[in-house]
Amino acid sequence: MSRPRKQGNFNLPDNLYRKYDKRTEKTYYTYRNPQSGKLHGLGISHEEAVNDARALNAAIYTSIRSAALAAIITPQSDGVTVEKVITRHLELVGKRGLAQNTIRNKTGHINMWQKLLGKETIFSSIKVRDFVEILNSYEDRPGSLLVMRSAAIDIWKDAIQEGWADDNIPLKTRNPTIKVKRSRLSITDFQKIHSVALKLKNKWLARAMELALVTAQRREDITCFEFKQGKKSTGWAEPDALCIIQQKTKTKIRIPNYVGVNGWTVGSVIKSCRDTILTRWLVHQNRHHGVSKPGDPLSGDSLAQMFKKAVVLAEIKVEAGKTPPTFHEIRSLAIRLYTEQYGLDFGQAIAGHKNAAVTSLYRDVRGSEWIQVKAG
Repeated sequence: MSRPRKQGNFNLPDNLYRKYDKRTEKTYYTYRNPQSGKLHGLGISHEEAVNDARALNAAIYTSIRSAALAAIITPQSDGVTVEKVITRHLELVGKRGLAQNTIRNKTGHINMWQKLLGKETIFSSIKVRDFVEILNSYEDRPGSLLVMRSAAIDIWKDAIQEGWADDNIPLKTRNPTIKVKRSRLSITDFQKIHSVALKLKNKWLARAMELALVTAQRREDITCFEFKQGKKSTGWAEPDALCIIQQKTKTKIRIPNYVGVNGWTVGSVIKSCRDTILTRWLVHQNRHHGVSKPGDPLSGDSLAQMFKKAVVLAEIKVEAGKTPPTFHEIRSLAIRLYTEQYGLDFGQAIAGHKNAAVTSLYRDVRGSEWIQVKAG
């Protein structure tokens, strides 16, 4: 396949690439043999590298005579294209019962792969090296690299299932190690932020924080909690419990009103959400704000933004090299507190995790808290 060119390589002959080394402050040129895929260094001279690459291209392409070898570099037009594989993959993703937000994110990454690979590219012509070069363009964005690699693995899984591929090429690349820079939230810092939230004009932030702590749920679920069950409800209060159908996983959780942590219970927080405003939502606008009016529901982004503001006002300090905790960190804090109070199984159950290994990720404090050594 004619591999996608990064911006810095657009004006170079085919199969010639350059990379700037910050350590030596020099630009190095590399030639990729279109037949074998092997890389060969061509030094640091731009003029010599260009001339050598042109000569090599001419020699290699001229030497190809048989139809079998020609097909390696110029795939037959009747093969399955990247566009066809991507289209089918998107159809299958849509049938898997995923949350709309998850589908939207996946679709963005999948379409990006079609753009990077070229929709007319013959899918079977894509080699490991082609894939690696694209991933290398994300090396300064490890989070995006991880997500894009994962999206590609799923694309190839479906391609194998449809008989369009024999091997999962993305799985042959190294899984990047991502070091999370976001700080964990301690109960002390939670209390400081909550104290600030109580003084804000937007009273809903304090209620949202309390709900997040006693339920250990995601912000998208919290914004959908209702006082009574409706036809399309995904979270509602019953006389003795809060019922939740998680947006992301569709896991059903029923948390009794007496369950709680740090002085709050599910029942007491639901009660505190009731005020003089007529509304169906536990977390709701308490004043006119833009186009929103009192009683309207909040979005997950609104919670995140207001929480960020409260973190700044609370003057929360973080370790060097780390970023401040986000609203989502309340979920981790709740899981840790519940695990300590009731055990591992309870922490996993209230989080709605099917796999204990996922729960363990939330229990990891990332070095932000001291380990208390207890005797006896």
